[in-house]
Amino acid sequence: MNPILRRALMAVAVLVAGALVVTGGQRIVERQRTANEINRLREELYRARVSSDRCQRSLSSSEAALLRLSETIDSLRGRVESYETVDGGVPAARYDEYLELFESYNDSVAVWEARESRLRSAETACRATIEGHNALSDSLQRVLAEAGVETG
Repeated sequence: MNPILRRALMAVAVLVAGALVVTGGQRIVERQRTANEINRLREELYRARVSSDRCQRSLSSSEAALLRLSETIDSLRGRVESYETVDGGVPAARYDEYLELFESYNDSVAVWEARESRLRSAETACRATIEGHNALSDSLQRVLAEAGVETG
């Protein structure tokens, strides 16, 4: 075989081999990048799930406490109303008891309003936490689908 042709064929073979190595290397790097992204999203999703669960438990606990306080306030209101006569007055002999109970009722209503406001704020924060979790879940599903991983 002609030495020039042989060198040309060897050069082409080296170029083809180099291209195959580069292409294979790029695929390996891309797969590793995808695997790293999947692992990162899974870790973030786990942390977001823990936060969402904790937030929901806290909301449930706060709601239950608010309901118990509402029951207490309703009981106090009933006791306040029991002091009042048909014409709306309170017997003079029981006025001090009535006034103490009425002030307790008013204080409890103020506490309820403050707790209810905090609960609404917590619900808003939890909603944002849950929406963040859902966005992460969607991102992970998208990356897995693009990588050809079935999540059935």
